[in-house]
Amino acid sequence: MRVKLPERDVEVYRGIVGEYVDVLKEEAKDLKGLKVIHVNSTSYGGGVAELLKGLVPLMRSLGLKAEW
Repeated sequence: MRVKLPERDVEVYRGIVGEYVDVLKEEAKDLKGLKVIHVNSTSYGGGVAELLKGLVPLMRSLGLKAEW
C-alpha cells in the first residue's frame, strides 16, 4: 500500500536554513530520478510515520522518486 502525501517544496525552509537549501539542491542533482521506497509497518502514529510524512514530500521536491 502506498501512502498518499501532499506536495511540499523545500523552498519553504529557506527562511530557516538559508543557503543550505541551495546545497541540498546541488547535492540532489546527482540523485535526480533515483527511486527510494520507504517501508514501514504503519502509515500513522509512531516516530517513523511522523518522519516520513515530512521527509518523502521533501525528497520528491528535490527530484527523487520517493514512495512510502
